[in-house]
Amino acid sequence: MDAVAESLYIVALRDAPSSLPADAKIAAEARYARELERALGGQEQVAATLDSVLSLEGADIITKADSALAERWQKASATARDRALAQIGEVEEAYFDVRLT
Repeated sequence: MDAVAESLYIVALRDAPSSLPADAKIAAEARYARELERALGGQEQVAATLDSVLSLEGADIITKADSALAERWQKASATARDRALAQIGEVEEAYFDVRLT
């Protein structure tokens, strides 16, 4: 798996066209990570936000603050995806998998 490893999380581009060169995939993963960090305030904030959002899965009660945090993650992730994939072209099925290390 080609992935950009950050000290607190890993980003991997999934379902990209098989014709996409490895260097373009790695560059897109790095751009995505940079854009997430820009939107959320840095590497630590990306990891903390992701951890919080993941903890909401299956939660019986979600507060307004939790909902706002999840919405912030969704917006940051969508913007980062758009910017990271802008130079690649047609990749509708592609997505970024972000995991805590």
